[in-house]
Amino acid sequence: MIPVIDFQSETVLEEIREAYTTVGFAVLKNCLHTQDQQTMRYWFKKMKKFFELNLETKNKYKYQTENNLGYSIMGDENVDPTAPKDMKESFNYNNTRMPKELWPELEGFKKTALQSIQIMDDLTIKILKKFDTILNCGTTLVNAHKEMYNTTRVIHYPAFEGTLEDRQMRIGEHSDYGTITLLWQINDVPGLEVQDLGGVWHPVPYEEDGVVVNIGDLLQRWTNDYFVSTKHRVVNTHIHIPRYSMPHFVDPQPGTIVKNLTNQPDKYEPIESKEYLMWRLAQSY
Repeated sequence: MIPVIDFQSETVLEEIREAYTTVGFAVLKNCLHTQDQQTMRYWFKKMKKFFELNLETKNKYKYQTENNLGYSIMGDENVDPTAPKDMKESFNYNNTRMPKELWPELEGFKKTALQSIQIMDDLTIKILKKFDTILNCGTTLVNAHKEMYNTTRVIHYPAFEGTLEDRQMRIGEHSDYGTITLLWQINDVPGLEVQDLGGVWHPVPYEEDGVVVNIGDLLQRWTNDYFVSTKHRVVNTHIHIPRYSMPHFVDPQPGTIVKNLTNQPDKYEPIESKEYLMWRLAQSY
């Protein structure tokens, strides 16, 4: 069972500790102000307009491997390299390293996209403050993310009625690579599932204006396996209905040395954060 946690609750720290040391996922509610929620809803409308463009137009903003930004067509990516290509198209964007030519020429698109990143980054810091408190590591995580190396991805899983290959899914089994991921389930279409440490798959509940937050592999490594990064996927149960979501992948500023934050014996060698991220990305495309 994936917990839904009230971010304003008096017991939020214990609920977060329980969630992220066992299943690595939770849905946070009451974590955004009303104005921010309205901005995000407006952004989702803008984003849907982009996906409604014809393929020739969308391909003007084609994905650039060197910076992990831009538009990816259906079949560009398989996050599970052992499975067929994912059943999705996506657009990656960022506020500090986005080439000018990758911004779609849609009225208000860039402005609203940049507002969305500010909202997500502000929430990220609030979450990382709670993690620092739980880990009793001062302000280590917050300090490492003051100049984040983040990527936001809006995903459209089109309705599909054709023939699927064996083990082909909307998105295959994978764990995320970075520190944490904030995910907005934009429309209430089931499919997102998480595998717990016992190997059992659980559906992630939909919470209007809620944010799904999960641990990435880098933070599991950073916390010496105290916080757990677990596999997730989007299955085909409702593949006849379009599905939209938006993950915000949070990584530390490049140059951050990731090493054991706990007082337990080291399980991993220290590693530079961007080097780790680029190594992982190279395996997906």
